[in-house]
Amino acid sequence: MTIAETLFAAPARVETARPGRWGGVALGAAAVAVGTAVGLLRQPGVGALDTVWAEDGGVFLIEAVRQGPLDALVTSYAGYFHAVPRLMAAVATLFPAGAAAAVLALEAAVVVSLLALLVYVASGCHLTSTFSRVLVSAPLVVVPLGQGDVLNSIANFHWYGLYALFWTLVWTPRRPAGRAVAVTVTFLVVASDIVTVVFVPLALWRALRRPDGAARDRHGIMLAGALGAGLLIQFAGLLSGSSERELSPNPVLAVSGFLLRAVPAPLVGERWLGESVDARWIALAAIAWLVVGAATLVAYTRRTRPARTLAVVAGLHAAALYMVPVLLSGVATPRYAVAPAMLVITTLVALLQPADSRVPLYSLAALLALVAAVNLRVDNARANGPAWRAEIEVAREECALRPARTVDVAIPPDWSVPLPCSYLSR
Repeated sequence: MTIAETLFAAPARVETARPGRWGGVALGAAAVAVGTAVGLLRQPGVGALDTVWAEDGGVFLIEAVRQGPLDALVTSYAGYFHAVPRLMAAVATLFPAGAAAAVLALEAAVVVSLLALLVYVASGCHLTSTFSRVLVSAPLVVVPLGQGDVLNSIANFHWYGLYALFWTLVWTPRRPAGRAVAVTVTFLVVASDIVTVVFVPLALWRALRRPDGAARDRHGIMLAGALGAGLLIQFAGLLSGSSERELSPNPVLAVSGFLLRAVPAPLVGERWLGESVDARWIALAAIAWLVVGAATLVAYTRRTRPARTLAVVAGLHAAALYMVPVLLSGVATPRYAVAPAMLVITTLVALLQPADSRVPLYSLAALLALVAAVNLRVDNARANGPAWRAEIEVAREECALRPARTVDVAIPPDWSVPLPCSYLSR
């Protein structure tokens, strides 16, 4: 099969799993609870439930408090709109100020776990074994990079959302409820990140294809419509001037970053790679690429039964999701590699689908488990605090002296949030 034939083969077979039962619902709820607990426990130091990270407080919480949830929802930040973080910040304002850290962190961890469950269900269209589906869904909870930025942070929801969006676009649910979830998640993710423009070709293909000469895929049309509606909102902000972002194109950094960061990250992990690209980093990146090469060779020699379409489409989107934002911004931060790294894992799992032996897939799983374990709790700036509740108590004491004022509340990493005393006294 040629690459062109692979790309235009159906990437969205109809879900074949039997209808879920109450036992499945209970198991899913338990998985979300465990995933949430793992996500929260990954943060060392002061802890996720007593810290508010950067933009979570300094942008989304403060604007929800001062502008009101509705006005904040239509406020752009960093050049695009953030529907889901704005909604989560709005929920946090319903609670006392002292509970904001716990509410924000809990919301972020729950949403990530729900996305992991969504990926597990959606992957059933392409991966038949439970083991393979766990391998592509678990990385959402234990992704071994970007801990300083993305863990339990509502501001960084979109890096997880981009990965989930890939799966909603290649998923064809049997039930109306599943189709509604796919369309809703697609819209919310796109309304939270303009980088989702990368998925336009895939969404259009879903909308326009006619499998085996049949009528067009109505669900695919709905997905494309949801993606288009979200992008329309994002581009309307740019065209109206309510969204602005400076561009510093850097194609060299985009390509080198993908080769040295996005691909090695899930196979080596943040702790072993370190912080700066040096000879050791390059050596570890080379080992990661040897793993990719070995998986490709095993699949090519038919020692596995690869899901070629899934592997090719996931690999291309991994490259695009990393290169596009880096190419445009000229900046490569660890969080940019989060969604691409998970798609690299999907590519490898797709290549190593078992034929006669499960050894290749189990070997990959062992490597991923080792990397995840080593990077489960990595020290970061959030771990140093300050603790949110302690800062709120100090701010309340200042408010007691002069109630009609705003008090600065310190949050990691070295941010200061000017919160009104009317909110702090709640």
